[in-house]
Amino acid sequence: MGNTVSTRALLLVNAVTAASLVGVVASWVTSEIEQSLGKALLAGGTAFGATLALLIVTFNFMARGDA
Repeated sequence: MGNTVSTRALLLVNAVTAASLVGVVASWVTSEIEQSLGKALLAGGTAFGATLALLIVTFNFMARGDA
């Protein structure tokens, strides 16, 4: 993988999009099970943050030269 700015920006956009999808699904599932908006928002935000952190670390590892 290249280390150009456009490649890194594209990877960041993909990571945010995927994390948003995971967060929305987690929030929707939680709201269907618990019927509580607060718990649904908390679950969605947690899933979004964890997924985004995992994807950014993975993309940084893949962008290194020795990977």
